[in-house]
This record gives sequence, structure tokens and C-alpha cells, in this order.
Amino acid sequence: MSHTHEEWSESNLNHYQSAHSSRTKSERIRNEADTLMANCASKTQRSQQEANNRLGSRIEDCNSWRADLQTELDNNIRENGLLKETKAELEHAIAETERPLRINNECIKNREARISIDLVKDEVENSLEREVENIKTYQQRMQKMLGKVNQQIETNHSMQDKLHADLEHKDMALEIDRDCHEMHNDAIDIKHHDGVEEEDVSGSVPQSWAKFSKNNVEESQAAGRSATRQLRYDVNNLINNAASDMSVHWNKTNRSFTDRISETQDAHRNLKSNLILTKNEIAEQEKYLERLKANIAAKDPPLRVAQSRLKKRTRRPDVEACNDQPHIKLIEEVAEIAQSIKLLEDKLTEGSDALNDLIKNRQRLERDIKVKKNTLLIDQQKCMSMRRSFPYNVIATRYY
Repeated sequence: MSHTHEEWSESNLNHYQSAHSSRTKSERIRNEADTLMANCASKTQRSQQEANNRLGSRIEDCNSWRADLQTELDNNIRENGLLKETKAELEHAIAETERPLRINNECIKNREARISIDLVKDEVENSLEREVENIKTYQQRMQKMLGKVNQQIETNHSMQDKLHADLEHKDMALEIDRDCHEMHNDAIDIKHHDGVEEEDVSGSVPQSWAKFSKNNVEESQAAGRSATRQLRYDVNNLINNAASDMSVHWNKTNRSFTDRISETQDAHRNLKSNLILTKNEIAEQEKYLERLKANIAAKDPPLRVAQSRLKKRTRRPDVEACNDQPHIKLIEEVAEIAQSIKLLEDKLTEGSDALNDLIKNRQRLERDIKVKKNTLLIDQQKCMSMRRSFPYNVIATRYY
């Protein structure tokens, strides 16, 4: 079949136009593809750079919190170490209270050996009772404080565990994010993980993530270090107050001992003085009684003479038995001598009674002197020899 020239020309024109249109479309597609590729490459590069920047910022944030956590952990450990030293000082202080308490008990036991009238509830005994009550009160307060210290140490350990766990998690996260930050397009260990972008990451958001570490640090600062410093301050005050107050009571008791010893010494001196005077009076009274006895004995011859005269004159005969003046005088003489003997014997009885009373008083004085000597031995030598210095040594508590 043959074609006309017009058909041939039209066919060629159609081919030209179709080829031109196809080339134009192809060129447009190529131009658009170049633009798309450039845009995609730029966007991918920007996105990857943004991801790198964000990873870098995240690493900085993580490092910053890690530094804060590490600083707080170090501070907590240091503060807890100081608290443990304070605990040792408190335990030492508690143990030291046993020394004055033991001496107090020994003094009370020694004073039970006082005898007779000196076994009295005096101011020394009252002071010893107040002293032991004071010591036991501080023992109870320090034991209670020791319980608080142990509890705070456990709290600090708990805080340290939280901080340490947070640090470990930060280190793990930092290692992962550093690896991610160092990844590049030519890395040999990169590969496809289809669907990974759809995995749920809901452990936290940036705000809650930062708040978690912030809470750990603040909790350690407040419930840990701040409470620990306050507790160490309280322990320091308690130890110092205990030492001061117990020393005051100790000195008051010593003054009571000193006053009581002085009082007993005065009594002892007065008793000895009275004993000397009483012994002297006994000697004088014994001499006096001997004189009385001699005087009474001296009345016997005159009495016998007077009575013998009267007897002999009774033999006068008849009218010669006259109640004459000699007879009257002899009767008066016998009566006078008998009265004198009676008075002297009464005085001898009175003097003997006085001598017996003196002897009894001498015996009482001698016994009481022994009692006072025993009391002085107990208070002055046995008790005060143990109380010359306050037996309570504490370690200087540090607070900073």
C-alpha cells in the first residue's frame, strides 16, 4: 500500500513531535529526579546531622547529670563516713559512762559498811543517788541517739544504692549513645532493623528522666547529707552536754563527800577531846572516891571510942548512972559521927554512880570514835581515792 507525500510528511512530523515530547518529558523527569535526589540527600544529611546533634546534646545532658550524681554520691559516702566515725565516738562515750557508774556503785557499796549511828542517809548518799540517776539518763539518751545514727547510716546506704544504680544506668546509656553518635554511613556494623522505629520507648520522657536524677540528688542532699550533718551536730552536743553535766554532778557529790568528811572529822576530834576530858574526870573521881572511903574509915575510931565510952558508963552503979553532960555529949557525938558517915556514904554512892556514868560515857565515846574512824576510812580513803578525777574521757567529735 502506497502513501501520499502528505501522509509521509505528517508521519515524520508526528515522529518528530512524539520524540520531542518524549525527550522533553524525560528531561523534565531527569530534572525533577535530580532535584528530588538533591533534596532527599540534603534532607537525609540534615536529619542525620540533627540526630547526631541531638545525640551529642543528650550525651552532654547525661554527662552533666552523671557528674552531679557522682559528686553527690562522693559527698554522701564522705558524709556517711564521718557519721560512722561519730557513731564510734558515741559508742565510746556510752562505754565511758560505765566508769563513773562503777565507781558510784562501789562508793554506795563501801558506805554500806558504815556502822552504828553513822549508817545515816546523808547528803552524800543523796548526791550519789542523783549522780547515778543522771548517768543512767544520759546512757538512755545516748542509746536512743545511737539508734538514730544506725537508722541514718542505713538511709545513707539506701541513698547511695539509688545514686549508684542511677550512675550505672547513666553509664550504660552513655556507652550506647556514644556508640550511636560515632556511627556513620560507611560503618561496617550497620544494618537494617525493619520495624524498629515502631518499638515502644516509654520508660520516661526528657522531663521525667531529668526529674528522676534530680530527685535522687535532692533526696540524698536532704534526707541524706543534711540530716546526717544535723545528726552529727546533735551527737556532738549530746556527748559534750553529757560530759559537762555528769562532771557537774560528780563534783557536787565530791563536795558532799568533802563536807561530810569535814563534819565527821570535827565530830571525831570533839569525841577524842571529850574522851580525854572524861578519862581525866574518871581519874579525878576515882581519887575523890578513895578520899571519901578513907574519910569514912577515919570516922570509925571516933565512933568506936564514943560508943565504947557510952557502953562503959552504962556500968556506973545506982545513982551514979547519971544523965550528965558527958553522957549527953557522948550521945550527941555518936549521932554526929553516924550522920557524918551517912552523909559521906551517900556522897560515896553518888560519886560511884557518877563514876559509873563516866565509865559508860567513856565506853560510848570510844565506840563512837571507832565508828567515826571507820566512816572516815570509807569516805576519805576508799571512796574519795577513787573520785579524785572524773573518769570520763571522750573523743573530740568533729563537725564540719
